Amino acid sequence: RLPSSAPGGGTSTSMGKNDFLSPKGIANASKSKGLQKLRFFCQVCAKQCRDQNGFKCHTTSEAHLRQMELFGANQGRFIDGFSEEFLKEFLSLMAVSHRNSRVSASVVYNEFISNKTHTHMNSTKWTSLTEFIKYLGRAGIASIDETPKGWFLTYVPEDREEAMRQQSHKRKVRAAEDATVRDARLIEEQIQRANTSVDASARTAAVATELTRSADDGKASFGFGGNAAKRGKPTAGVPVANAFGEDDDETSTGNGTEKTKKPASAIEEIMRRGVEAERRVQKEHAQSNAPGSKIASQKATDDDSPWLVTNIVVKIVSKALRDRPLLWKKKAVVRKLRDGGFAGEVALLDNGETVIKIDQNDLQTVLPKVGGHVVVVKGALRGMTGVLKKLDLDNFVAVVTLDSGGTAENATRRFEYEDICKLNTVR
Repeated sequence: RLPSSAPGGGTSTSMGKNDFLSPKGIANASKSKGLQKLRFFCQVCAKQCRDQNGFKCHTTSEAHLRQMELFGANQGRFIDGFSEEFLKEFLSLMAVSHRNSRVSASVVYNEFISNKTHTHMNSTKWTSLTEFIKYLGRAGIASIDETPKGWFLTYVPEDREEAMRQQSHKRKVRAAEDATVRDARLIEEQIQRANTSVDASARTAAVATELTRSADDGKASFGFGGNAAKRGKPTAGVPVANAFGEDDDETSTGNGTEKTKKPASAIEEIMRRGVEAERRVQKEHAQSNAPGSKIASQKATDDDSPWLVTNIVVKIVSKALRDRPLLWKKKAVVRKLRDGGFAGEVALLDNGETVIKIDQNDLQTVLPKVGGHVVVVKGALRGMTGVLKKLDLDNFVAVVTLDSGGTAENATRRFEYEDICKLNTVR
């Protein structure tokens, strides 16, 4: 529209009746705010109409008829797609707003439909909210329960890698506890096992009691080594006890000295087994640290040494990026190493164009599925590649077959979770 002359000699631009600042445009914008009527919404075209006349004009349009022809050719594919999208958006809302908490299903659904661009339930395979909640319970996605106030559900997202790391951390904390506490716990466990295996008479003999003596008892004498007969004749009928509690006790009587073998009590037997178990553990530890032994994991000489390797898949766990959902908890590939290997340039897997520089302390290693390729990032075998054969969940180690392990005997090694990382095989 060309500018026209104004009365004062200037120019002015006339505004069309449908411009966004015109009364008509402002009215249309105010009408489109908020939720509209569901019966005037076309899910196939993702178009919301304001009234019956607009919806009728849309259903007779060429674009709508073309979309309906495509829908009629493959109805199941469209419905499955809408159902999958609805489930994904619903669980995403649960994970963000009601993570690990018990909440009413109607409350979550009201929050879900408050989004103007949400996927409508009438386009999915579920005809009602109750049917959808029952599906979540049958599939094991969430725990549900029915109450007089309606259905309630609890959604606990699974993070397999985080659970494995927590188990590994607990194992390390238990291994680093004080030796005295560990020995006391070992003895307590052995006492409990021994009490379940011995009879009641043996358990009673191990209980400490008070010393009771009658007036007829003679004087007790104690020997500290040597032959009791050489030190003189002790009181008749009173045994000479050995203060050091040796197994070969000397019992002195009025007729002479007689050596008898005293049977070990339950406490002494438990202590003896504990010492033997401690010796076996020390022996196995010494053998595992010997050169050439097949150990669970090769430990690095310096814990502060860099572990980043190019072309490995890592997870970004920097707390400074919590407010950036596009980076927080995302997996990335290490492209280049910086700062002597302590930092690296990583590119996101879902968006290869996003490349950031980040320190290795803000990254975590990633484990592939069984059969996937890994690379050793810590220890003497750093840099070697292999294939993950299995995960030993009891000992928190991974069994890896190295690509260049020499003989078949040395090709299979056992590593801790943080000593290996997934190798990026996608180019």
